[in-house]
Amino acid sequence: MDLIAEAIKNNPWWIGKEIEKVKGLKKRFLTQEIVKYLDNPQIIAIIGLRRVGKTILMHHIIEGLLSKTDAKRILYFSFDEIMGKDPEIIDKLLNVYENEILKTELKETYVFLDEINNIPDWQVILKRYYDLDKKIKFVVSGSSSLFIKKTKESLAGRLFDFELTPLNFREFLYLRGIEIKDINLQAGDIKKELSNYFVKGGFPELIWEENFEKINKYIKSIIEKIILYDIPKIYKIEESETLYEIFKTLALKPGAIIEYQKIATAFKITYQTASKYVSYLEKSFLIRLLYNYRGSPIARARKSKKIYLGTHCLASAFLSNEAGIYSNIPFIVENIVAANLDAKFFWRKYYEIDILHNNMPIEVKYQDNMPNISGAIKVTQELKSNKAIIITKDIEKREIKENIEIEYIPIWKWLLLESE
Repeated sequence: MDLIAEAIKNNPWWIGKEIEKVKGLKKRFLTQEIVKYLDNPQIIAIIGLRRVGKTILMHHIIEGLLSKTDAKRILYFSFDEIMGKDPEIIDKLLNVYENEILKTELKETYVFLDEINNIPDWQVILKRYYDLDKKIKFVVSGSSSLFIKKTKESLAGRLFDFELTPLNFREFLYLRGIEIKDINLQAGDIKKELSNYFVKGGFPELIWEENFEKINKYIKSIIEKIILYDIPKIYKIEESETLYEIFKTLALKPGAIIEYQKIATAFKITYQTASKYVSYLEKSFLIRLLYNYRGSPIARARKSKKIYLGTHCLASAFLSNEAGIYSNIPFIVENIVAANLDAKFFWRKYYEIDILHNNMPIEVKYQDNMPNISGAIKVTQELKSNKAIIITKDIEKREIKENIEIEYIPIWKWLLLESE
């Protein structure tokens, strides 16, 4: 491979060209947060599910830098699987950059390394450059939480990490060019867009896609890449097809209690293997687990867990049409709420509450009629809290029951108010 030619191809600004990748695209909300840390010496690591926009985010940061930085002092490079087989590729790249592009000492530069998780022991290499104190600002990306775990171990104090999550509803509206000026006056349009969000979910490349078959294929390709390639590469598993089928089963039941023994029996694997496979799915951002908030952290880890998807639209990969989505809307809404809060806990003891967030019971009741909330009241009393939130389809009101303030709020409104 001609590394200098590849580097020039990756960096069109060196020869005065625009960044075509970001032309006409709005910036993700996280962009501005990361920009605040560009003057700090620490390495910036951007993690997240495949195809949520890490590469575009990097290029938006570069676009901003170009207005105040010599173009040749900004290097971007993306590592594919083939390059990942060369353990010296980073050193080779930086050597070419120093001698052929900068033609001076490698220092006071910005270096963006995309999908760096393809390079074995990359963190050891960057640590060496970091410790030389040549003011090289590294920004790296990866698609696995194991990627960040390893970096924190070897780059302690040298790294700031940021997770680029799938789109929440407010960002979905923003990227579609919809400005919220008055929630109540715009209720009709917001509800219509929420229906779009149910189907397209958190992937920026899908926000304008109307063909469900294409949405289905796009999401399925992401899942297959993660399960059949990414996870086996990191964990050396041999039964990736079994892992795929396990994920398919889980994806169609968001909010369900996960039972490892049932998974083990159904797929003819051991209990330990079932537990490991679920943890691999979590580390790859395909699922999130909520823990029963009772007892010590160790006790919680042993108790039942609830499974949600990393982004609700992953279920679309296993449905034949949009009707399948709308028949599962109550579960999808619950998944959206859990993701929006980055929820960690639920409550289950005689009664169950969907989500416990900052000691606030939150119950999702996406239905047309007035919901039964007796369980939510009992849990609120046991927690010695004085308020519970009921997320509804369209009911909006406040009431006092048994000295508990109950706030009913429609999902379309809650998503916009909560994300503020």
